[in-house]
Amino acid sequence: MFLNTPLLILIGYEWKKLDLGMNRLSFCRSVLVCILTIVWCVIAHVHQVSALTPAEQNRSLSSTEPTTEQIAQTSADNSWQTELTNSVRQPSPYKPTVVFVYVRLNTVSQINLPDKTYNISAEIVLEWQDGRLAFTPTSAPLKFNGKDVDLVLGRIWSPSFTIGNEIQPRETQNRSVQVAPNGWVRVYEQFNDVVKFDADVHAFPFSNQTLTLAINSALDDLSAVRFSVQEFKFNSPDPSQQIIGRWSLNHLDASTKSFNRLDSKLGFPQTLISMQIQHKPQYIIFNFFVPLFIIFVAAAAVTWIDPTQTAPHTAPRVLGTIILILTTITLKFALAREIPAVSYITLTDAVFGMTVLLLIVSLIMSCAIIFSKEYMHKDLLSKKLNISFRKLYPLLYLACMSTVFLIFYATNWNS
Repeated sequence: MFLNTPLLILIGYEWKKLDLGMNRLSFCRSVLVCILTIVWCVIAHVHQVSALTPAEQNRSLSSTEPTTEQIAQTSADNSWQTELTNSVRQPSPYKPTVVFVYVRLNTVSQINLPDKTYNISAEIVLEWQDGRLAFTPTSAPLKFNGKDVDLVLGRIWSPSFTIGNEIQPRETQNRSVQVAPNGWVRVYEQFNDVVKFDADVHAFPFSNQTLTLAINSALDDLSAVRFSVQEFKFNSPDPSQQIIGRWSLNHLDASTKSFNRLDSKLGFPQTLISMQIQHKPQYIIFNFFVPLFIIFVAAAAVTWIDPTQTAPHTAPRVLGTIILILTTITLKFALAREIPAVSYITLTDAVFGMTVLLLIVSLIMSCAIIFSKEYMHKDLLSKKLNISFRKLYPLLYLACMSTVFLIFYATNWNS
């Protein structure tokens, strides 16, 4: 621009002279000045362009001549997806958007009472209507899979969700998005997750366990979103095929609740799936009743060994009772590994504790019978004690066990 300044002054001077009175020489001089001005401007423009960097030259060219990418982007900007790029608010700013929730459970496995965790494989569908996404009807709704799902969900409003009681981030297996001509959006996701639950082992192994799956709104509170549960069930008509392990389904339920966070006073919507499960009967029989019955029979049989006859009869009765005590304690610790460490007394603790206590009573009676014969020399008393105790022990055992079960049934069974 500074290179053209002298020429502009010169042109102004010549035109002034033409105004005063132009002759042939002045006219030729003016034409020459105009030609020199044009040449000088061309040279100045070339000099200015050569001083630009390559990036600036590309921007200059792109501003005048659109590229293929710009044409494609302009075409995409005219579609319904991109029209909502600048608006990721909920469809209605004046009332919460109702999101319909569908949940199907594929498998429930590795139910771990000590760790209070279980593995779940499930499918979830979230549906809502966004009138801004409506388009001219076609033969079928628009469907997106794979990487396109993230692109679509990043450009429209969607109710993001998390599993509130998960141990680690869920593993997504498959996702898809469908948009109907009337603006209904359907987001599908199949996932695997490790979830924690609150275990209640007061009446173990008879107590029911409630496995929960909390589907929480991740970003929108109750002023923006409300969940409505439409379907919750196992993927098979027989849920026993989906619950892997020694458990069976007792009851399945779902409810809509809310949970609080520090970033909102209104709370966030939550869909809570509850699965009430119980031990299969064969597990309870073979891991609880059979061992107790064997210990009871052995303890009752030991009392029929008469320690008043000869010295060799003394050792089997005393040693047998001691072995049964140690066996019961070992079985108790084996079952304790299947339940979490708790601060209260469980049914298993009470039953096996009572069994050990009755075995200790049997051991004390055996020692008393032997003492009355060997040291007090009262054979008749020792025989009466032995006969009376062998008849009383089975009744005493059954009475004590029944009392324990009744106490736990009354206090914890329905809690």
